[in-house]
Amino acid sequence: MDKQQWAAEQKQFNDTSRYRDIMDSPRHVSRAHLPMPQVDRAGQFAPFAALTGYKELLDQTAKRYANKDYLSHDQLTALNKKIKTLAAQRPWPTVKLTYFNGASGYYESFTGQLVAVDWRRQRLRFRDGESVVIRNLKRIENIKGA
Repeated sequence: MDKQQWAAEQKQFNDTSRYRDIMDSPRHVSRAHLPMPQVDRAGQFAPFAALTGYKELLDQTAKRYANKDYLSHDQLTALNKKIKTLAAQRPWPTVKLTYFNGASGYYESFTGQLVAVDWRRQRLRFRDGESVVIRNLKRIENIKGA
C-alpha cells in the first residue's frame, strides 16, 4: 500500500468531524430501565450461537466413522453390479450382508429377504422393515436355498 492510498484511507475512516456535535454529549441514562449487566452486554456481541454443539457433534461422528473402511471405486462398482443381479431375481433372494452401522461405529452382519433396492435413496430394503445404506455395505452374498 503506498503512502497516498494509506493517507486517503486514514482520512476516510478516521474522520470524526461529522460527529463533532454529539461527541462530547453526556451518555444517556434511562430512568425507566436498570443498566444492563456487563456480562449481558458482552453477550449481545458474541458470535451467533445457533450452531452451539455442532463441532462436538462432528467430532463424535468422526470418532464413530473412524472404523469404517471405504470401498474403492472398483469395489463399489462390483458391489453395485452384484446388487443389480440380486435385485433381478424372483422371488426376491435371501442375502447375508456385512455393513457398517453408523450408529454403533462398527461392522455388523445381517441376513434377510431383500424386497426392494431404492437406487434414488441408495438403500436396500428387507422384508422385516430393515434398510441398509448401499455405501455402508462391505459384502453381500446370496444364500442359496433359504
